[in-house]
Amino acid sequence: MVSGGGVSDGVVMFWLFFGFVAIAITAITWRFHRGQTLLRRWAASSGYRLHDHEVRWLVRGPFFWTTSKAQMVYRVTVEDNTGHLRRGWVRCGSWLGGLLSDRVDVRWDDGGVYQPGFPVITKDMRDP
Repeated sequence: MVSGGGVSDGVVMFWLFFGFVAIAITAITWRFHRGQTLLRRWAASSGYRLHDHEVRWLVRGPFFWTTSKAQMVYRVTVEDNTGHLRRGWVRCGSWLGGLLSDRVDVRWDDGGVYQPGFPVITKDMRDP
């Protein structure tokens, strides 16, 4: 029993735990929202329309060794203004500033146009 009208340790621990969970959820939500905002802003300013994008946590393509935990890497498929699809990797944020920075780096798969689906062997890949 608590004497003197004080607050029990259980109540304090509950509120500390609740505060920690609330801060964690807010930080995770902000991180996803900020990454999406940077990605969409980059696509619009570059004249692309996002077809598909997914966050990459482990397999980060060309950004694997140079990405900090404060950055987000996306695998994207975009459509340019001529209707061609391109596929590549987009890294949002800077190494030190993370998602507080507006920096966006892009690496295209082959520098060319992405052609989805089959056949796996296209006209350009056949022997003459």
